Amino acid sequence: MKRFLLIFLLTFIPTLLAGQTTYRYTDSLFTAVQTHTDLGYATAPELNSPYMGESATHKAGLTMHIFQPADDELALRPMLICAHGGAFVTGNKEHDDMMAFCREFASRGYVTATMQYRLGMNPASRVSGERAVYRALQDSRTAIRFIREKAAEFGVDTSRVYFLGSSAGAFIGLHNLFMNETAERPASTGAISTFPPTSDNGPDLGGYDAIKSQYNHNAHPNAVIALWGALKDTTLIKKDDEKIPVFLVHGTDDIIVPFGLGHPFQAPALPGTFGSKTIAEKFKTIGYPHETYFVKGVGHEFYGVHNGQWHPTPNAYWDSVLTKSSHFLYQQHKPQAAFEFTTDSYTVHFTDQSSEGTLSRYWTFGDGETSTEQHPIHNYSQSGTYRVRLYIENEISSWDTTSTLVSITETAVQTAPTLPVKTELINNFPNPFNASTTITYSLAKAGYVGLNIYNITGRRVKSLVNEYQTPGRYSLHFNAEHLPSGLYFYRLRINDQIVSSKKMGLLK
Repeated sequence: MKRFLLIFLLTFIPTLLAGQTTYRYTDSLFTAVQTHTDLGYATAPELNSPYMGESATHKAGLTMHIFQPADDELALRPMLICAHGGAFVTGNKEHDDMMAFCREFASRGYVTATMQYRLGMNPASRVSGERAVYRALQDSRTAIRFIREKAAEFGVDTSRVYFLGSSAGAFIGLHNLFMNETAERPASTGAISTFPPTSDNGPDLGGYDAIKSQYNHNAHPNAVIALWGALKDTTLIKKDDEKIPVFLVHGTDDIIVPFGLGHPFQAPALPGTFGSKTIAEKFKTIGYPHETYFVKGVGHEFYGVHNGQWHPTPNAYWDSVLTKSSHFLYQQHKPQAAFEFTTDSYTVHFTDQSSEGTLSRYWTFGDGETSTEQHPIHNYSQSGTYRVRLYIENEISSWDTTSTLVSITETAVQTAPTLPVKTELINNFPNPFNASTTITYSLAKAGYVGLNIYNITGRRVKSLVNEYQTPGRYSLHFNAEHLPSGLYFYRLRINDQIVSSKKMGLLK
């Protein structure tokens, strides 16, 4: 407990003091990323290149690049494994988009990896196509079991290992979740021996975990992001499947991997697939946890790559996919902040009701005072309305925050507290802010109060207060979701005289 509290104090408190709101897992906190290149996770028989049939193989070393936030003191971090596209015949773990995902998520505090899986197939053969997907499926399961085997070495939380795949990589991630029974294994992945022989003749590929079977760990990820992927058949999705959340991303005009039911590359020789639209429909039917980001009128790899390479640079969709993916994964491990309170005149008793696993917390009471106690008792010095905020973290420093207004009123049996000695406008908190901030001011005498927000051109964009108020300290919440990022000013007027004006930055 002390270790996590120390990490919390060293990482979160300085951002508060600096007036910033950047948090682990949702924002880039680490400027340096440590990389382990070409780490071997298995060896397995891979088809020769050029393709000479399912029996022509060689022993291949399977590797991954692993990325970690540099100088990170946290002992347990969630893990994201990325798998490239390339239709199972081309591509590699150095694809621009997979490397970018790894670096972006590592900068947010994740451990990440981009994995190489076995390639090769005969595009004119349904059997060869099924075997190619199956080999890659075996490799993904091996990579996940390897990471869980080596979790202590890389500081990985084994209960939070996630998988992201693009195109063929998305096929891998989806089939990992839903092709998990012996009866679901394609017959074509067994031994094939026909006479006269054909290129489809090949050895039995073995069970789902035939590669590195000594890694005795769960081979399923804890969440999957599938970018323009598909399944062999949506009948693989069953009500009794483990409910592992899935985020589906797809363009409605994709002709490489059809959005609905169709053949990849519009080639009838390839097995028909069920794209994201049909998968989402099945999910809705059985109540399977999922999110979607379907973009009308765009095609394959719509965030600015061609075969995994920037073409020539990321486009605007890249930021959208990255942001939505980041939010999806954060939701998988975030705690839930909640509290109740009771008031007794100027004394307020707070009860933390956050989710299990909360290891550290930080309260701000709206009057400049703070606490790290679980159930603090706070004494206010004067009446008013205060924004109370609770920030919490769990064992991987995943966080949540919640706030509410607390009204403090004087009672007849208690002497009124000392009133403010001067009228002043206090710096808003946080500043800069994202969407919302708290503004506090004190009144030494009664008067007609105006508190307004202005943009950089001097145009008033919001009126917060326009009423007669008695002496006291006031704290209120300003929500700027409807405003663009930029510099703003807030001005306090008493009886039509300007008392003070301050500036604040809105960052979205």
